[in-house]
Amino acid sequence: MLRRYFTLPLLCLISMSLSALAYLFLYTNGITSSKPTICPSTRKVLYEEDASVFKSRLNQRLIYLGQQFSYINITKLRHIQSTATQNLTYFCSKYCGGWGDRVRGIVSTYILAALLERRFTIDMQYPCDLSHFLLPNLIDWTRNSHRNPRKPPLMLDLIHDDYADELYPKLTTIDLRQLWAKHDEIFLTTNDDYITQTLQNPFFRRVRSQINLQSNHSNAHTFFSFIFELLFKPTSIVINQIDRLFARAAQISSQSIICMHVRLGQNPTIPEDEKRPFRQSLGRDMIEFIDRNLTSRNSSIFVTSDSLKVINDIYRHYDSKRILSIFGPIIHIDRYDRGKESDKTLQAGFLKVIAEFYFLGECDVLVRSPSGFSQWASYRRLNEYSNLYMYCRGVHQVTGPKWRAPYKIC
Repeated sequence: MLRRYFTLPLLCLISMSLSALAYLFLYTNGITSSKPTICPSTRKVLYEEDASVFKSRLNQRLIYLGQQFSYINITKLRHIQSTATQNLTYFCSKYCGGWGDRVRGIVSTYILAALLERRFTIDMQYPCDLSHFLLPNLIDWTRNSHRNPRKPPLMLDLIHDDYADELYPKLTTIDLRQLWAKHDEIFLTTNDDYITQTLQNPFFRRVRSQINLQSNHSNAHTFFSFIFELLFKPTSIVINQIDRLFARAAQISSQSIICMHVRLGQNPTIPEDEKRPFRQSLGRDMIEFIDRNLTSRNSSIFVTSDSLKVINDIYRHYDSKRILSIFGPIIHIDRYDRGKESDKTLQAGFLKVIAEFYFLGECDVLVRSPSGFSQWASYRRLNEYSNLYMYCRGVHQVTGPKWRAPYKIC
């Protein structure tokens, strides 16, 4: 059984940097902020309500990340967040992509905000308020109502507007601080990765040095696990979903958890989704690969998919007692029928998405589809490339950061 953070031996704590200690302390004890409004369909529970297996694992993860990224000046990041008089907001009020696209945009926007020395906030009301499922952790990204009427906000939609093509080449060369100085409020809608470009910008050299962002860590992949935990902690409705999975795995004496993410694209469950070629046999191929190479009677199998048929096929193939899954409606949080889906369905579907994203980062074995959702989830695994496999017209082992899929279109 994993021990909670406050029971760790004193010698272990002394070995950490002060930054890591502050990070862990604030995560464990929470951050003072206004409590979010919970979705009408969910029960209001506090993050700090009680002990849980998943919260213990999150605390262990933070110890690891605190050591791995101890060189980053968290004090500087917190100082920017608490003293900045101008804001940069990740904004999502309509099509922003799925959860994988959104977390990529959020991490990019946060790094840009820190380099601009602006307060970072998140405004995601679509299709449901993000704060129903995720709370601020070390960085309080909640919005405030302050507006300066004499300075209209700058709205930058890099998904739908042509301005993205104009801005992208400027990220490495232009003084963005001066360019946007007259705007106290900037709302940025993006699902792209701008971290490498912005860290190369010479106008950010001073603040980059103060934060100590090293040049060999200048991409979203490397930073993601740290930034995600820095920004977010799950609400108890998410934690409870995941604790149920661990409880079920313990009930069946599971020695390992094999996770499957089966992303078909357009199918009868999500007819509004994009068509994805070469995936007709994806579910069957994953099952055959697991049976041939991975499964044992002592393994439980977690499955998440955008296809109800695939999930039913997996339940029929394996002993249902070994299957772990999160019940709820299967939705794509961006591609759904707005005329048919109720608010209650969207809220339950969004909760399922967030919980599944978290759990994919806890897997002993991960067999994933070519998808941003499971790609970013895999970055959260403490040993990212251990027992990691990806489907690309067949199942292939991902051996390290230099591994490339055998086909451009999977």
